[in-house]
Amino acid sequence: MQKIIIKNFGAIEYAEIEIKKVLVLIGEQASGKSTIAKLIYFFKSLRDDIFKKIYLDQESVTFSQFNDIDQPLAKKFAAFFGSTSNLPDFEIRYYYNLEEEKYLNLSVDVKKIDSHILKKVKSKFSPNFFSNEFKTTISNIKVELNQNLNAIVIGSGEEFIQEQKKIQYINKLRFKLIDLFNSRQTNLLFIIAGRNLTVSYSELFEKYLFTSVQDRLEQNRLEDSGFNPRTLTTNTIDEILMLEFIERVIKIKNIFRRLQSFDGVIKSATEFAYDGDQYVHETQELNFIKKKLHEILKGEYIFDNLGEKIIVNSKMSVNISNASSGQQDVIRLLQDIFICIIERSQVLRIVEEPEAHLFPVAQKSLIELLALMVNQKDDNQLIITTHSPYVLTVFNNLLFAQRVVDKNPSAEAEVAELIPKEFWLDPNEFSAYSLGNSSIEEEPEYCESIFNQQTGAIKQNYLDAVSEMLGGDFNALYSIYTKNSRRR
Repeated sequence: MQKIIIKNFGAIEYAEIEIKKVLVLIGEQASGKSTIAKLIYFFKSLRDDIFKKIYLDQESVTFSQFNDIDQPLAKKFAAFFGSTSNLPDFEIRYYYNLEEEKYLNLSVDVKKIDSHILKKVKSKFSPNFFSNEFKTTISNIKVELNQNLNAIVIGSGEEFIQEQKKIQYINKLRFKLIDLFNSRQTNLLFIIAGRNLTVSYSELFEKYLFTSVQDRLEQNRLEDSGFNPRTLTTNTIDEILMLEFIERVIKIKNIFRRLQSFDGVIKSATEFAYDGDQYVHETQELNFIKKKLHEILKGEYIFDNLGEKIIVNSKMSVNISNASSGQQDVIRLLQDIFICIIERSQVLRIVEEPEAHLFPVAQKSLIELLALMVNQKDDNQLIITTHSPYVLTVFNNLLFAQRVVDKNPSAEAEVAELIPKEFWLDPNEFSAYSLGNSSIEEEPEYCESIFNQQTGAIKQNYLDAVSEMLGGDFNALYSIYTKNSRRR
């Protein structure tokens, strides 16, 4: 299990959060949900930045923690969160393996040079983080990548053999870093709020936006050649996440542009599959997913020569740019879920406000699809931020379905009839936290676990408190009504 502890960062005074297979963060606006989600994404995606740094390093043939780890880490932090000169004296500890106490600690290092105060990010790894075997292996990989394998004589007939060796060493480096950071997910994505940006505007504007964000980030990189954090803007993280999301959307749109619909993707994925029960099961599962998609979109998604549209019925279709805000906001998320399930990807998905602009019934179907996606692989992981108590109720049902069957195995068929088994969630792999809580508790605790490990469900008193808060005004009005009615 992984865990993050945050002290004095942004709106977060103190938060201690266990990061399991599914993590839900609920809270008021400006309570720090997105900040926590972005910090988790920072630590989870750091592995890939270090891979690129080691792979592209043309200067060193030995492992150096400063050059290979600390420097790309500091640059990534500055790119995500801006100059440390604008930040308070924070401390963040991320446990990549809580049981082994394997962690990375970030804090502020303050130095006074002449009359100037210089603040930098200070990184500290637990003593057991880098083994001698890891350092030796990485050094050997760097030697092979940078000396032997890059010195290929064109036309010598050795190109193919050397390329195969290079791939072997690249894979070895990748697996070493997977083990180092205890993360086997190969497909990581932060799905931002405001997803309709990739739908409501023309493709020309989307390409302009993509190029604009790329240019902005490249300018930051050029200005940062000497690594001065003051040259970086504080809102760069949103631009980075937007760019990564747009890149994913472009790939997804190319798939649907070619195959035209969810049916087309299913046909392409299954027509070359093997025969037998597994083929039938997978086809049935995908058709079941397609039915859920249709329920959420209230129509069938099509991408033809005239562009993206939703077919409402035989007589009516709506261009995606003119669709409802709920349809626009959810379509890219649904496409991503569908492709991840089709490809059986090992994914980390951090989703901001999946419920945006959706009716509660559609929220239910969406959360069920996200649960199905995360259940595809043991290492898959889902983190969501939400404002919606309906989302918590849906998760509760998926958790309780598993709990009922764990306690009463004979009830499996009956429970599966109500909630398909593919949606069930293991209570041991679920965590949920409420942030802020100023409207719910008289003496609020900023970050509170709202999951009851004993019952395997979200704490009923939290759900009751939300219901009471929502119904409080009505009860007060009804009291006034009955009191005044008696006077007559």
